[in-house]
Amino acid sequence: MLKKLYVLLIAVLPSFITVAQTQQQGLEGILVEQYYMSGKNDLAANSFAGELKKNAVTYRIYVDLLPGYRFQAAYGSKEHPLFIKTSTSFFNNTDKGGVVASVIPRRSLGKNTVMLDSWLSVGSASELSLGIPKEDDDTSGFVEFENGYLINRTKEVPVLPSERDGLKYTLNMPLHTFFGLDSVIQVFGNKGGSEFVVSNGAWACMGKGSMGVDSLSHNKVLIAQITTDGALEYELNIQIGTPEGKVQRYVARNPKDSEFTNATLVMSNKKSKKKNK
Repeated sequence: MLKKLYVLLIAVLPSFITVAQTQQQGLEGILVEQYYMSGKNDLAANSFAGELKKNAVTYRIYVDLLPGYRFQAAYGSKEHPLFIKTSTSFFNNTDKGGVVASVIPRRSLGKNTVMLDSWLSVGSASELSLGIPKEDDDTSGFVEFENGYLINRTKEVPVLPSERDGLKYTLNMPLHTFFGLDSVIQVFGNKGGSEFVVSNGAWACMGKGSMGVDSLSHNKVLIAQITTDGALEYELNIQIGTPEGKVQRYVARNPKDSEFTNATLVMSNKKSKKKNK
């Protein structure tokens, strides 16, 4: 299996060239956006769309890249395991949700709490849309929400999804590929759970990789959305492509050889609790 992961990381690019530590680092950091905080009106969907807790926070996790760089894969290996965990459980919308954003039909986004579903991504936030932080979204939302849902305005989330939905229409959808995630990915499906742990697998955008909506200024690629009423923590390992067609790998801990690291690849429970006070 380790050999399969190595083959994956080679296959992401036509040619496998790793840059030396002296080269410019294309990863600016991991950006975590608090997209929404559920209110009492959102709990009405519980009977048919999964168990959503009051004050559950929907986080969007972006890879923030320099212009010209591309997201290629988020991966876990024996030496560098990847995980996303919560102290309670992940919310999954069992009505219209999915384990990956691109399979959620655009026409379903306004239904109950579909927009709060937990999933993985390589840039998209649904079928025919890319994810973009609300602060970078200069257009009003195109999703028509059902009455009574996603109307909870808070100090932490002052802009509602109905005002800035963080979606950009596109016909050029980045295509995702899963490796070694068949069982663990179901934590973002009807199975549910509190831990997503990968020690020999990845989700990837094959070929050149994916870029943000505005790759010349706000080159932020959405890689996951997580909704939970607990404290969020993660350790991520990321592979990106350079404008010259080379590869850079960033690991959460203990970089070796040509690997880089970045402090934002790690979010602890302590940091998450402090942020959500």
